[in-house]
Amino acid sequence: MSLFPSGRWLALLAAASPLFLLSPTVALGVDVVLLVLLVLDALAIPAAEQLTAERRTPARVSLGAQAEVEVRLDNRTTRRVRVRVTDDLPIVLERVGDDVRDVWVPARREERVAYAVKTVRRGDGVFGDLHLRVAGPLGLAWRQRRIARADAVRVIPGVLEVKRYRLLGMRNRLREAGFRSVRQRGEGGAFESLREYVRGDDPRTLDWKASARRGSLIVRQFELERRQNVVIVIDAGRLMTQKVGDRERLDYALTAALLLADVARVHDDAVGLLVFSDKVETFIPPARNSLTRLADALGEVHAKMVEPNYPAAFTYLARQVRRRSLLVLFTDLIDPLASAAVVSQLSRAADRHLPLAVAIRNPDLEAAAAQPATDEASVYRRAAAEELLQARAAALAAMQRAGVLVADTRPGDAVPAVVNRYLDVKRRGML
Repeated sequence: MSLFPSGRWLALLAAASPLFLLSPTVALGVDVVLLVLLVLDALAIPAAEQLTAERRTPARVSLGAQAEVEVRLDNRTTRRVRVRVTDDLPIVLERVGDDVRDVWVPARREERVAYAVKTVRRGDGVFGDLHLRVAGPLGLAWRQRRIARADAVRVIPGVLEVKRYRLLGMRNRLREAGFRSVRQRGEGGAFESLREYVRGDDPRTLDWKASARRGSLIVRQFELERRQNVVIVIDAGRLMTQKVGDRERLDYALTAALLLADVARVHDDAVGLLVFSDKVETFIPPARNSLTRLADALGEVHAKMVEPNYPAAFTYLARQVRRRSLLVLFTDLIDPLASAAVVSQLSRAADRHLPLAVAIRNPDLEAAAAQPATDEASVYRRAAAEELLQARAAALAAMQRAGVLVADTRPGDAVPAVVNRYLDVKRRGML
């Protein structure tokens, strides 16, 4: 706790300075009066037990969202008190607006001070100490006070997008966001009912006998199989550290993974999670895992500048998951050696499971391959970029030949691309 003069007191002191030119004795007397007023004002500042503060912070914030932090000031004195409030933010958040809030707290009342924070990146952080600057009744002195606090917060991916797509679903506007279908009936599973043909229905579902009897086109509907396994596999190696705009490619993968988990839970599927880099980082067995548990696990994922160990990840997965599952791997393919490892492991996994490779593109690489060659350096850059893109295309083609499903998507389109492929798998009964 520390005391110091206010700007008002310093201004009064500066105003009294010319008195030294007229009468040093008078000037000295004025300075003594100002000093006494400063001391009296400082002594009148409420003690810690007379003015208390409590902070309320969010435990979780979705990446890309804003949240509110609230500080409650309790003035137990018989006069109103002026207080300036600020606090130490975690590195995963930044303040929206002014860093300091200036508020008058009425006598024997509480006053609420609120400010907004926005997310900077995923991960865990801690709100630090709370800082109060309390003014004296004359406004001549301030008392600085620090209240030790440590309030944890976690920035998790995808929850904001989950809410947005749920809202679009309620408004029947998912098609505008890139989703082709959210129906739960399809070709796979047991026969459910007949209905009239609607434009866009798969012709293979036409029931010709029923159509002949009724004199109009009739299609068969099938109830999808319930409680299938969906295992989300996330590569947290070096390629996923590359940034697209202000976000890592991994962030786009995590958002799409959480949206996929939410849709799979709506379809009553069991969802599991495996995260790996050069080793297995996280594993959650397929089950009716809550979205909160999955979001918390994804919030702890950080890409590392290491080569992803695909053989170790898929060997571990083979031991842990025996039942046939949809394996959704979020990764990218650039380096020929890494691409060969991905193709090999997914091809082997296809003997038991249904693998889906979600290859998240690198827009900077595509832009480099499209740049005009104006000098020798740009020629080499373009040639290198084109060679990498060709190797990537060859790896994706090799996967498809081996029976691996592929979703080749730009980062911003990852959500609808992944969910549409999942819904297509459900519709066609591929599991």
